[in-house]
Amino acid sequence: MKIEQLTLRNFRNYEQLTLTPHEGVNLFFGANGSGKTNLLEAIHYCALGKSHRVSGDQSVVRIGQDFALCGVSVRSSGVRRDLTVRLIPGEAQKKVIQLDHKQIRRFSDMMGCLQCVIFSPEDLGLIREGPSLRRRYLDMMISQVNRGYFIALQQYRAGLEQRNALLKSLKGNSRSGVSVLEVFEQAMSGPAAAIVSGRKKAVDLLSGLAAETYREISGREEEIFQVGYHSVFRDSEETEQDFLRLMAENREEDIRLGITSAGPHRDDLNLTLNRRSMKVFASQGQVRTAALSLKLAQMKTLRRMSGEAPVLLLDDVMSELDRERRMRLVREISDFQTFITCTDESDLELDRERRIYHVSAPDGFACLEETNSGTIQTPANFREPDFS
Repeated sequence: MKIEQLTLRNFRNYEQLTLTPHEGVNLFFGANGSGKTNLLEAIHYCALGKSHRVSGDQSVVRIGQDFALCGVSVRSSGVRRDLTVRLIPGEAQKKVIQLDHKQIRRFSDMMGCLQCVIFSPEDLGLIREGPSLRRRYLDMMISQVNRGYFIALQQYRAGLEQRNALLKSLKGNSRSGVSVLEVFEQAMSGPAAAIVSGRKKAVDLLSGLAAETYREISGREEEIFQVGYHSVFRDSEETEQDFLRLMAENREEDIRLGITSAGPHRDDLNLTLNRRSMKVFASQGQVRTAALSLKLAQMKTLRRMSGEAPVLLLDDVMSELDRERRMRLVREISDFQTFITCTDESDLELDRERRIYHVSAPDGFACLEETNSGTIQTPANFREPDFS
């Protein structure tokens, strides 16, 4: 899977840009705040329909403009697909997505057209912060290769929100809404089973790849990194029935608390090094290596599950790694189209083909200057999608 063209219009500090990236490594270097990460964010929007940095879309639109646009042309298995995301602040419909120049109605229709893995310094939290980050990591990975999983995730979240709202309203009058709770629980049971099943299969594959990648990057055979799936349904053969049973058992306590206390939304990953919890015992260097290993294992897992190599986005992570780990990382990404940001091009030593760009924003607008041969921005190639 390769991005053949990236197009931006009024996207953060980019007024207009059409970029033809290299099929190998694309290195963007420049001062902080110049616009490097904005390029990776645009690619992430085209892959998953949302930013990896912020929860809302408002801040993406360049100040003073009434829309922002990002688009990619992707070639996968010899077929070219065009994905465009248009963001409109202040309207009821704030996001319009086109696939091959036709508007789509559901996010699930875009899943898998562009698969990407992004790693930024914030992802170090995968090891030591709360389980929500690790669930998000799993969900983003699986959703890109399994549309049924993504749909189940949406259905489960909608049911969970409705059940939690009802639980809050039942405090002090728990019997009046039991029958309605049962309806929500029945609707949630199928999606819950699909989520647990999808996560089990993904973690089974991910675990071995993460351990192997950790050894490659750290260079330490004696350090055994393990990834396990923690869920109340981990060994269940009848997840739907077990889910309904769990909801019934916890109902009174859930009403008291006003939340659903158990289910796939409480799952986690167990991350250990030599069978000791990394959250408690790992050094900072081990945390960095483990977080990067998880991301690279995610990349390899996507390739195994879909048969396509995803695009890799590395956002200012080179400064977090020593020279030896950087060199080992370069070997790991040799088969993938990669977009890397850093503050200095000397942060990365490459012996493979690459394209290097200097990113600057002298007047507040980002611009690129290519420092080696290749194709850079070509505004004449810009095609304004028809969103009418």
